[in-house]
Amino acid sequence: MTALGYSHLAICVADLDRGAQFYTAALGFRAGPSYTSAGRRVTALMECEARRFSGRFLRLGDVLVELLAYDPSQPPARTPRRPDEVGYAHISLVVDDIEAAVAAVEHQGGARRTRFEISFDDGRTVIVFVTDPDGNRVELIWHSTDGESRGHAAYLGLAGLGWPAAGREPAAAAGPA
Repeated sequence: MTALGYSHLAICVADLDRGAQFYTAALGFRAGPSYTSAGRRVTALMECEARRFSGRFLRLGDVLVELLAYDPSQPPARTPRRPDEVGYAHISLVVDDIEAAVAAVEHQGGARRTRFEISFDDGRTVIVFVTDPDGNRVELIWHSTDGESRGHAAYLGLAGLGWPAAGREPAAAAGPA
């Protein structure tokens, strides 16, 4: 058996409209229409006690994210979930302006968590972890130069995997001064 390709990543949110607004307005995803599903077979498949759920797919480049809002929803044990707990840790996005991205996250109800600056080659890389309004972690990465982006990819062992995606490297002029 071989997987034929990536399908999507699902994120549970408390409010579907608020979640979609956050990911589209703050992070640049494009939203598709909402759908609703209900019934014992579906909830058995999802292994939950919810009576129904609503979903909406979001796209950013080649990546699909599905937001799911269950009825009733179950609040997390703690928000945000600790990143060292087994399971979903974060999604990661390369941005063209780290300060504008963090400001947009905060404006849409998310929160800044941590910030780290490093140099991998000939410039600076800034990494900021934020959370969406439900406490799900998102990593934002900004590279000051194309060389810095390549250096970061080499450090992570991603140089041969096409990261960041071709044609999507941030402009060197955008970002923190």
